[in-house]
Amino acid sequence: MKSNRKLVQASLSLIATGLLVGASAFTANAASNSGASFPKQDPAQCTAFGKKADARKAADTGQEVIGLWTDIFDMPEAQKLYETYLTPGPVTHERTKVGGKQVLADFRNADETKKAVSGIVDSLKGKLATDSPVVGQNYSLKQAGLGTDLPIAWSDLETTPGFVAGGLSGVELADGTFVPDQRKITGTYSLARTTVNGKAKVTLDVRGLTLTVRDAIDFCPGNLGSGMIRDVSLGMSRLERTPYRDTKTCDAEAKCFYAKPVLFKVTVPLNNVSVDVTDALSGKAGTGEAGTGTTR
Repeated sequence: MKSNRKLVQASLSLIATGLLVGASAFTANAASNSGASFPKQDPAQCTAFGKKADARKAADTGQEVIGLWTDIFDMPEAQKLYETYLTPGPVTHERTKVGGKQVLADFRNADETKKAVSGIVDSLKGKLATDSPVVGQNYSLKQAGLGTDLPIAWSDLETTPGFVAGGLSGVELADGTFVPDQRKITGTYSLARTTVNGKAKVTLDVRGLTLTVRDAIDFCPGNLGSGMIRDVSLGMSRLERTPYRDTKTCDAEAKCFYAKPVLFKVTVPLNNVSVDVTDALSGKAGTGEAGTGTTR
């Protein structure tokens, strides 16, 4: 009995891996700022089930796979999002706030997040060659035209960022509304002048960095994947278009569905960054006393 249970778990792990790879491929290839453009891969994709039994089977399979994956990799917040997704109800445009120490740490420490921060810092360093910021004065990343619409795609499916966010795309709700994903980093930067061993040193300080992620748990439309996972991901997409009714809250007027995309938001405080930019500012007026540069 124990060996059979292990076999079932191993099989479900393979299914879960395929499901999430398919979801990740969708988010990496769908439209990023307009209507969803990923081509339909099956005539039944994002269409309603005709029989309740088929819808229930697809929902049960989805719950089993998602539940196993979030248990294996200890992602309780992700599990809550998927439980909400697979709870029948009406389409909603409200966003769920996602947090928790481990979730925030996963987003903060992800290689993709660090790469995005490094890119912003490198861009700031490049701008110093042509701009003349005042030493000691704070500027926002927005002023520098940086940090908005960042193409961050988290790939580690064993962590919350990769599992719930993945690539940059959007969701097409059953009411016809397309809601794009978004990643942005806000914060301020300034120059600090010091003297080290008799030599002037200028440091670029980037502080108060905050990553904001807007995304959704959804499977419609998207890349269905291949092999055994195709039926699972196809079923998930169809649940988002299959009407659901009960005698309590989902009557004919409520327009409920077996699965409903869950819009969510994550706000992540990031670490401050300080880099030596003395060479980049060599000969610039802005490296002198505070107030000698040009205010932007």
